Amino acid sequence: MQTFRADIGAANDNRHKKRSRVLWSVFAVFIILSTTVYFQSKHYLFEGLPQLPDKQAMWELNVQPNITLLDKDGNIIGHRGPYYGRPLQLAEMPAHLVDAFLAIEDQRFYQHPGIDRKAIIRAVLENTKAGKKVQGGSTLTQQLIKNMVLSPEKTYKRKFQEMWLAYKMEQLLTKPEILELYLNRIDLGNRAYGVEAAAQRYFAKSATEVSLSEAAVLAALPRAPSAYDPTRNPKSSQARSDLVLQTMMVQGKISPQELADAQKNPAQIVTNANLYLKGNNLGHVFDMVTGRAEKLIGSQTKDLIIRTTIDTKLQEHALSTINTVVSKAQKRGKVSEGALVSIETTSGAVRALIGGRNYGESKFNRATQALRQPGSSFKAFVYAAALEAGFTPGTVRVDQPIDIAGWKPQNYTHRYRGPVTIREALKLSINTVAAQVGAEIGPHKVVELARRFGITSKLGAHYAITLGTSEVTLIDMVSAFMVFANDGIKKPTYIIQSISDTAGKSLYVRQQNAAQRVYARPHAQQMTSILMDAVETGTGHGARLAGRDVAGKTGTTQDYRDAWFIGFTADYTTGVWLGNDDNSPMHKITGGMYPVDSWKMFMLKAHQGKPGRPLTTPNPQAPNSEAFVFTQFYQNLGNQFLSERNLANGVNTQSANRQQN
Repeated sequence: MQTFRADIGAANDNRHKKRSRVLWSVFAVFIILSTTVYFQSKHYLFEGLPQLPDKQAMWELNVQPNITLLDKDGNIIGHRGPYYGRPLQLAEMPAHLVDAFLAIEDQRFYQHPGIDRKAIIRAVLENTKAGKKVQGGSTLTQQLIKNMVLSPEKTYKRKFQEMWLAYKMEQLLTKPEILELYLNRIDLGNRAYGVEAAAQRYFAKSATEVSLSEAAVLAALPRAPSAYDPTRNPKSSQARSDLVLQTMMVQGKISPQELADAQKNPAQIVTNANLYLKGNNLGHVFDMVTGRAEKLIGSQTKDLIIRTTIDTKLQEHALSTINTVVSKAQKRGKVSEGALVSIETTSGAVRALIGGRNYGESKFNRATQALRQPGSSFKAFVYAAALEAGFTPGTVRVDQPIDIAGWKPQNYTHRYRGPVTIREALKLSINTVAAQVGAEIGPHKVVELARRFGITSKLGAHYAITLGTSEVTLIDMVSAFMVFANDGIKKPTYIIQSISDTAGKSLYVRQQNAAQRVYARPHAQQMTSILMDAVETGTGHGARLAGRDVAGKTGTTQDYRDAWFIGFTADYTTGVWLGNDDNSPMHKITGGMYPVDSWKMFMLKAHQGKPGRPLTTPNPQAPNSEAFVFTQFYQNLGNQFLSERNLANGVNTQSANRQQN
């Protein structure tokens, strides 16, 4: 009997041990599974979790590149990228602006540690009751993390990371620092980030000046910037703004009377606050300025405010001019494109730059990137080099068929005038004389002078360069002609006055560069005098401006592929190019036709209200000067010869002059 009981006890012990082993095994498996799940979940939730930077770097976190362009007077004329306003301190903001955001977005901001458990529970209950999401539990700190650090995807992983980083941010920054960062970086629609940018965009004023009703409009935006956009959805915006004001009153942040006053005087949205130039007008300038800014300050700073030299009215008029003239010449003249550059003569500041008719269709800048043959407009440098070599405006050469080492240049009219002075040859754009002069002084002298004046493209030191066969850019030609207008002094061309960031930190300010003399003053004045003749009675006759000195030179290339006019007054040096991108010929379009028309149309507007100022030309020589008598003799002789021959041939001299290139 005792043995039986002992067997039963042993069996029970075995069962207990077996059960204990099973329980311990289950517990071990549970622990292993729990540990595995914990570490895998932790790995999943923390995978790709970004690190929060220090306080200073926090302001630059996830800032997208953006550039704001100002005109010469400091007015905003263009913007690319998201718009970040000047960072404001809390002390600069009206109290009702701060209270509006806290009232509607995070009522317990100063009580929670970055995660508001009460708000989460309240949101869950309200959403369950409504059967849909009607309330959120995110804190202001979480919103900041979501917008600055994390992606907008809606997953549990992203939500967990958002809460974790919000908690960490509250340990890194103080409450006022977080609130200040939030109000300066929150997305408020229309690519405006922060209250300053949004106030400028919607009310055309600083956030430091917004009224209570305007503050409510801004505070209504974070929940759904598009849905509550006051410019697109005014009714939804107004309803949400009223909710903000009601909530502020309930919380005691405003009085019932203040609520009534705000509702009685709702925010007025400034729909015409955008005074930017259209993309077609400013696009080529934007590209040019962006490239030059990077060379000046590098590419590290992402938010730039660049003050340019552009005159808004002249920029708009320049595009209108090019489009008007090209449209007029497009069908009959087979002209499809044009470019214009206008530079203030005395300073070198670019006041207008048009790189093409439509930036949206072609971003290629024909004013700065296109290399085209300048034709006879390049002859100005040939004769300028000749004056340095000892020629005078009265030096005589014979206009006749010539052969220079197998090269046989011909005149546009295929006619020859016989003996002519240098002055007459440039005025009438006679090819044979320019070729002779260039050959005499040497093409390398022409190239050297052109480079000294500011032509940066590669120039070939060959005989044909005298007729403008080496390719140049329009902006270089305009810059180089300024040397004549400035009595031989080269003034660097520039389009950027200063660069800063949105915080107001100065990154670059243009220093006044010392002007450089590159050409003798007497020669420069002689060239100006000759180029004035080219406008007064020569190929640029159509560019005359009543009561104002004008000097310039036309240019037409072989087969009418390019047509130019570069001209200057005491105020502006302006160049116009017309042609086709595929280099196809135009239909008999010369520089003295549509380019001159474009130039005059633009310059008439540019000079409105400006007093006439003379260009500097040589002082008249004494009547008994031997050089003067010698020059006058040959000049009169040449003129008489030409008049008699033209009369004998039945040629109208003025008509012949206008048809030259």
